[in-house]
Amino acid sequence: MPGRTIVTMMKDEAPFLLHWIAHHRIIGFDRIVVFTNDCSDGTDALLDRLEQMGEVTHHRNKVPDGGKAQPLALRRAMKLPEVTDSEWLIALDVDEYLSIRTGAGQLDDLLATAPQADGFALTWRMMGANGHSDWTDMPVTEAYTRGAPDLFRKGWGVKTLFQPFDNMKLGIHRPTIKGSDKSALHAREWVNGSAKPMTHGFMEGMWRSSLATLGYAHAEIAHFATQSAEAFLRRAARGNVNAKPDKYDATYYGIFNRNETEQRQLLRYAEPTRAHVAGYLADPTLSDLYETALAWHARARDALRASPDYARRMAALEEASQTPFDALDAVLFPQPLAPQGKETVAQMQAQGVPDREIARAVAQSVRRMEHMRDAEDAQELLAKGVTPDYGTWR
Repeated sequence: MPGRTIVTMMKDEAPFLLHWIAHHRIIGFDRIVVFTNDCSDGTDALLDRLEQMGEVTHHRNKVPDGGKAQPLALRRAMKLPEVTDSEWLIALDVDEYLSIRTGAGQLDDLLATAPQADGFALTWRMMGANGHSDWTDMPVTEAYTRGAPDLFRKGWGVKTLFQPFDNMKLGIHRPTIKGSDKSALHAREWVNGSAKPMTHGFMEGMWRSSLATLGYAHAEIAHFATQSAEAFLRRAARGNVNAKPDKYDATYYGIFNRNETEQRQLLRYAEPTRAHVAGYLADPTLSDLYETALAWHARARDALRASPDYARRMAALEEASQTPFDALDAVLFPQPLAPQGKETVAQMQAQGVPDREIARAVAQSVRRMEHMRDAEDAQELLAKGVTPDYGTWR
C-alpha cells in the first residue's frame, strides 16, 4: 500500500497537471488521488491514461445541481482505502506546490525535521505574476518566481500533511474530527514549517497561521493563485470548487498578486520535473491527448481575447495589481468574512459609507482579533520553552 498520498480536485487543468503531478512524485508522494468534474478540455481523459500508466488514481466526481465539487470530493475520498490507509496524507490544489527547503528537498527531509510529529501545518506563500500579463506556456514554478513576504498575513492559510487518525474528517486546509469530543485531535503532535509545535487554539479548528505559529524554515506551500492576468481570466471562466460567485475578481487579483520578494526555491526541481514530464509524453496516447487539450485551451484563449470586454477586464486586473503592499487595508475584500461580517459591510454600504472607510474598519476589527490570537499562541509556546520564529515576545 502506498504510504504518501495527495488528494486533489481538478477541472480543465490540462496545461498544468503533468508538471504538478511530476513535481509531487519527484519529491516523494507515491499516490495521487484525483477527483474531476465537468471537464471540457480533456483533463479527465488525460487522467484516465495516467491511471493506466500507474501515475494517479482517477475518480469522476459527479456533482448534482447546486452541489459543491470540493466538499463532495472530500466526503467521497473519506470512503477510499487508498486515502484513509495512507501513512501520510495532504489535500492540495493544482495551483499549490509543496516546496521543501531543507536537505535535498524531499519529503523524507521534511519528515526528518520533526520525527515525533504526526502532522505538519505548512503555510502558503502567495506567488505573483512576476511581470507576466499574457498567458505563458512556461511551467508555473519557472514563470512565477516572485511572491509575498513572510509577513503577508492575508496569505497565511495552511495545508496540512498529516497521518490519518480515527474519526477524522477531511478538510481542504486540515482535517478535523467527527463529533464534539476533540480530545483525540488535541492529542495529535502537529508542527509548523519550522518544526515547531502548533497550539491548542490551532488544533481546535483553525486553518491559518498566527504570528506565533508561522514557520517557513523547512517547508511551505507555494500558492500560484493569480499567475498572469490572462491566466487569471481563464481561471475565473472555469469557476471554483465551492461555487462561490465572482470569487476571482480584480480585488482578489490585486490582493494576492504579490511580487515583493524573490522566491526561487522551486527552481531546484525545474530540470528533473521537465524530464519527468518528457517521460510521460513519450507515451503516444498521452501525448496525443495532451496536444488535443492544449489546442482546446488555445481556442479558449482566442475566444477570450476576441470578447468585447477583454481589454477592460485586463486593464482592471493590471490597475488592481498596482496596490502597494502597505495599502491593502484600504481594499474592501469581504469574501473571507463570516456571514455577520458580510451583513455589516452590506449595511455600511447601504448607508453610503465609502468602501475605503469600510475596508479600514474591517481591517482594524480583524487586526484586533488577530493580535489576541497571536498573544495567546505565543504565551502557550513560550510556556513550553518554544520561541516563535516571528514577533518580539516577552
